[in-house]
Amino acid sequence: MTCARPEEQSRTWRADGVVHIDVRGLEPPEPMVTILRAIDSGEADTDLGAHLDREPIFLYPELDERGWSYELMPSSCGSPDCDDKVTLRMERWGA
Repeated sequence: MTCARPEEQSRTWRADGVVHIDVRGLEPPEPMVTILRAIDSGEADTDLGAHLDREPIFLYPELDERGWSYELMPSSCGSPDCDDKVTLRMERWGA
C-alpha cells in the first residue's frame, strides 16, 4: 500500500478500490476521529488505508466494535517524508 496522494493534495482519495486517508500531522485524537468518521459515514465501505505518524492503539477497539479487521504495515512510499510512518490497512469483516 503506497502513500502517494493525488496532485490536489487531498487528505482522502480512492485508488484500486481502496479509500485512503492521510492523517499524518494531525494532533490526537483527530486521526482516530477522521478514520472513524469515514467508516461511520460510509465513505469507506469495505477497504480503507490510513497513513499515520504512529501506531493508532486506541483505534483498534473501535474498529473491532464496528466489525473491521486491520493490519499495521510499514509505510512504503519511497519518500523521505514517510520515514517512521505507518500505514494501517483496514477491511470490513465479510466484505
